[in-house]
Amino acid sequence: MIFDPKTNSSKRVVAIPNFLTEYLEAYSRIVNVNEENQNNFILSNKPQAIEPRNIQRQFKTLCNKLGFMTNFHTLRHTFATNCISQEIDAKTVSELLGHSNISTTLNRYVHPSIEYKKTQINKLKGPKNVVE
Repeated sequence: MIFDPKTNSSKRVVAIPNFLTEYLEAYSRIVNVNEENQNNFILSNKPQAIEPRNIQRQFKTLCNKLGFMTNFHTLRHTFATNCISQEIDAKTVSELLGHSNISTTLNRYVHPSIEYKKTQINKLKGPKNVVE
């Protein structure tokens, strides 16, 4: 833990997917991680973590440069929505986000698309021998 989180439920171990582990390992080979800098953080390339507000500012600058309006917190909503749409269970998503209550995740963070809703509703089986 680098910084104290906002809530006790935010103190958690966060699993990362295999593809990200593979990416980070490849990245470390590219930047020539050695004994001297092996414990450096990715975004700062220093032994100190970058201040979260600086990451948010950099994200905002990049968004402005690319011409779209969003904010850093939207990434959490997108992550939650994508997890649910890929059938990751809601309890796991809630814990990954550090929510103490699953309803926070489902009511405020998950925004299912119309395509997802159609996929879900099409799981219903219609009656057999429909009028032909």
